[in-house]
Amino acid sequence: MRDTRKFHNAKSAFIPAVTLTIVVTATSLQVSAGALYKWIDEEGQVRYSDRLPAEQVRKQHQQLNSQGVVLTTKEAAKSDEELAAEAEAKRKQQEQAAEEARLKELQDKKDQVLLLTFSSEKELEYARDNRIEVIDSVIRLIQNSINSTREKLEQLEANAERNYTSQGLEVPGGLAQKIEHFSQKLSSRNEQLLLKEEEKLKINQQYDRDVERYRLLKLEAD
Repeated sequence: MRDTRKFHNAKSAFIPAVTLTIVVTATSLQVSAGALYKWIDEEGQVRYSDRLPAEQVRKQHQQLNSQGVVLTTKEAAKSDEELAAEAEAKRKQQEQAAEEARLKELQDKKDQVLLLTFSSEKELEYARDNRIEVIDSVIRLIQNSINSTREKLEQLEANAERNYTSQGLEVPGGLAQKIEHFSQKLSSRNEQLLLKEEEKLKINQQYDRDVERYRLLKLEAD
């Protein structure tokens, strides 16, 4: 009797497992048997079939079960041009990220120098004033040179006008060369003056940026 009961118990436990396997297998077969492919053809029409045309394999399509539920979606294979465009876009993103990292590292170094060099905004102002004073002294020298050069040039031109051109005569080569020399010198001095004025403007602009950055760094430190 004991062995018979064991046999019946084992048989009872085996039957549900077999039944479950049969049900799952039957369901899988039903889904597989009823699977459909869905795609859009060249004319924009939606198509269904139990077999996917060879020309559609690399194009976008979906696989559905017998109830019409989407099982899988495959996107269209990308063309060589699209792959190249993606690679180029990725390359540009990497370059941009590298450039941003470089700029951040550079800014961090500048911030460190700013904090180590100056202990207050007054020191920043003092450093700016010293640089401006040096440039102003150079500007004064250039302006003096411009004035003396212009005066000499005017004298030479007046001489040429009075003694030659007003009388319809050709200006002698020596005098003409002097006029040309001082004319070029005046032009060069004016260019130097312009460069120094621009340098002075840049120093003031840089000071404004440094002060603003210095305040921010101090605020963050506090």
